[in-house]
Amino acid sequence: MSKPLGVAVVGLGRIGRLHAELLRFRIERAKLVAVVDVIEDLAKSTAERLGVKYYTDLDKALRDEEINAVVIATPTFLHKDMIIQSAKAGKHIFVEKPMTVTSSEAREVINVINQTKVKLMVGYMRRFDSGYRRAKELVEKGAIGRVISFISIARDPGPPPGWAADPSKSGGIFLDQLSHDFDIARWIVGEISEVYVVGGNYMFEEIKKLGDLDAVSILFKFVNGAQGYIQGTRKCAFGYDLRTEIYGEKGTIYVGSHIDNLYAQGTEQGITFYGIPWFEKRFFDAYIAELQAFVDSVIQDKEPPITAIDGLKVTLIAEACWRSYREGKPVEVPKE
Repeated sequence: MSKPLGVAVVGLGRIGRLHAELLRFRIERAKLVAVVDVIEDLAKSTAERLGVKYYTDLDKALRDEEINAVVIATPTFLHKDMIIQSAKAGKHIFVEKPMTVTSSEAREVINVINQTKVKLMVGYMRRFDSGYRRAKELVEKGAIGRVISFISIARDPGPPPGWAADPSKSGGIFLDQLSHDFDIARWIVGEISEVYVVGGNYMFEEIKKLGDLDAVSILFKFVNGAQGYIQGTRKCAFGYDLRTEIYGEKGTIYVGSHIDNLYAQGTEQGITFYGIPWFEKRFFDAYIAELQAFVDSVIQDKEPPITAIDGLKVTLIAEACWRSYREGKPVEVPKE
């Protein structure tokens, strides 16, 4: 493909607007052709600001011959149908995580992708973060010897808004929030074979009413024998707290920080650091790199670095976590 890849961004929430801006100004060999949202005022104002077309109907956008690919950033429960619709229209697809709400939906997506031969990439941007990439390189080189344990802390600043608070639409805390942690654990250490979950509702009554949890601890096993632990909560008083530790027989790798090292305030009482407000700042460069990887995959006709199979595997882990929590015992993760 000699021409730039024509892309439409579907869904103009927080992450959709970020993707649109990056495609418009930062991604090489890509051309933002249009934005799509059911809220016309939002679609129109975003299109005017970025100098592109807008649609309020995905079907009309998919008939636009300038559009070669779509970035789907709509609510998770809409992903499956939009992926299938786009694939059948011959458009390549970048879909925000998680790919689907359930593993059965994921399998439907995989079948259609295999039939249509379009490319699909799932947006697990941590794989493109410099810290996590360095961690993977060191593990693969044997710098810390045999990996013994993977530990991750994932604490969001506050509860999910709107539809995302409903686990029937978002997949709940295990899929909506912690699928990033499952994906990065798989990528760096290996496949996960078994999970055991302890969790509950400690902070948000509205989340409890919808059937989700606001604090969980997940103990798990890798196929290669390593141990894993993830602690996730829907609230962190000082901001976005994301840290990962990979412990090996010869050393330990640390990724992330609970403070923003770029700013501090010094007084007679000492130095005060502050938390990172939210994920856009922490992973801004990773968002650029993942979109560039998607565009390059299409233009160079190669498999994207994060496929629909990866999307399925994370969903299977999340479903096993729900079963473990409800049954109060370890649960094996089904193989794909």
